[in-house]
Amino acid sequence: MPVPGWIRRSVRSWLDAHYVRRVDHKNDIRDSLWEIKVVARELAELRAEVERLNARVAKIAPDQARMARWDDAHRLAVETASAMDRILQNEVLLWQAVDRVESAAAGDAGREAVRDGIR
Repeated sequence: MPVPGWIRRSVRSWLDAHYVRRVDHKNDIRDSLWEIKVVARELAELRAEVERLNARVAKIAPDQARMARWDDAHRLAVETASAMDRILQNEVLLWQAVDRVESAAAGDAGREAVRDGIR
């Protein structure tokens, strides 16, 4: 049964508006594949650059004299930090002892005042 042209056009325009046409779908797939190839090439270039940089870093090794100086500096820093920690702990103990002596002296003075009847 023949379908009038205006109905065919309206149905086709409705389908085109709601669904992707086969030609557009093929173009999208082709574009996606092209993008994948571009990304794959860029990834291969980046991997090659990483390998080149890793090889360059592997060639550069610090000499033993420099390593010995670094180890010595680290040892001295650790010893200095430990000594400073001990000094600060001793200072805290000293001030705690001073506070105890002052409180004991204040307590003795208060007891003497009570004994003498001053309070």
